[in-house]
Amino acid sequence: MSDVRLFTETPASTWFNDTVVQVPTPPHQADGMPACHWMATASAFADTGGLISGDELAARIREHCLLDTGLRVSEPVSLVARWIVSRAVVSIDSPWGHMLPMFQFDLPRASLQPGVAVVLAELRGVLEGAELALWFVTPNEWLHGERPAVAMQTTLQAVRHAARADRYVALGS
Repeated sequence: MSDVRLFTETPASTWFNDTVVQVPTPPHQADGMPACHWMATASAFADTGGLISGDELAARIREHCLLDTGLRVSEPVSLVARWIVSRAVVSIDSPWGHMLPMFQFDLPRASLQPGVAVVLAELRGVLEGAELALWFVTPNEWLHGERPAVAMQTTLQAVRHAARADRYVALGS
């Protein structure tokens, strides 16, 4: 990273530049969004569990398996990879790799939350990537302003109907 200074050096400016942590620029844009938009995207998921990398999710599943002797997942990395490849989960291609919204996982059981597959079935082919993920954390008119990721916990059928309605509106059929 080049150090270009377009202002006059003062003790204060030197201190500031030496103290501020420079975050490396991600190598590429992903899901069609500039890297600077990813902080806003990540914050949208903050109160629904946040975003997690596949490797970190596998590590958390492994930890739960160690704590719960009745839970048997021999290869958490393979399990997470299967979920991503089969598109059983919402996965966002970010500049830092695949990121997964946590609302869709039941970590103590090392499984998906009930209903994720049903809702994804309604939305696949209409929404993909970041757009699909953001659908779950955006207030939805069909749910009277509630966010689908939150509403799924109590009113799964209403979320399914909202997904179906949004699919109809997007496709016109």
